[in-house]
Amino acid sequence: MSNQPTDLTVSRVIKAPRSAVWRAWTEPKHFEQWWAPAPVKTKVLDMTLEAGGSFDTEMTLPDGTVMPSKGCFLEVISHERIVFTDALQGGWRPNEEAFFSAVITLEEHPEGTLYTATALHKNDEDRQKHADMGFLDGWGTAIDQLGKLAEQLA
Repeated sequence: MSNQPTDLTVSRVIKAPRSAVWRAWTEPKHFEQWWAPAPVKTKVLDMTLEAGGSFDTEMTLPDGTVMPSKGCFLEVISHERIVFTDALQGGWRPNEEAFFSAVITLEEHPEGTLYTATALHKNDEDRQKHADMGFLDGWGTAIDQLGKLAEQLA
């Protein structure tokens, strides 16, 4: 996948095997521990890891604000790639609004796993909005949290 000007990408080397990173990503009890930068809490409502499957979560901010998110998995290749979007919800049903799609890749690396997350946006305005929301810091922090958890699971 070549990066387009409307994409945002963050990568980290996680010092754990892909199997541990995969478990941390795909098992809801683990996913909830790292998906949002602490102290934000995540609750998985549905995570059906297959093309067309639901990816529904709630994030609770420290002030108590709950942010629901309904998405759909577009592609799931075990231990290698997860693609999801908020343009759809489970069962390929359209959502009212779409903000981004994401491609997550896990690659072998001499130190463990190269984890790359790319957010694809429909236009420069949405890309900039996501950047201004703190994409690099927020997603980077979440990946760091994922790494710590994956190391414990290894």
